[in-house]
Amino acid sequence: MTSYYDENFGWYEIESQEDIDFYHKVQEESIEKKCEGCERIVHIRPHYAYCNSCADKIERGIDI
Repeated sequence: MTSYYDENFGWYEIESQEDIDFYHKVQEESIEKKCEGCERIVHIRPHYAYCNSCADKIERGIDI
């Protein structure tokens, strides 16, 4: 098992080659942009509007 770091999601363990390939694809596609929730500059995919932290809050019904 290998540890990987993502600026948006933090540290996590990846076991399968398929998941490792997906991780690298997401990293390549991600850009720096301002999160529409917390207004921090984050490294996320171009079509995302919110960082992971803000998206989690929205899913729990918290207004941001």
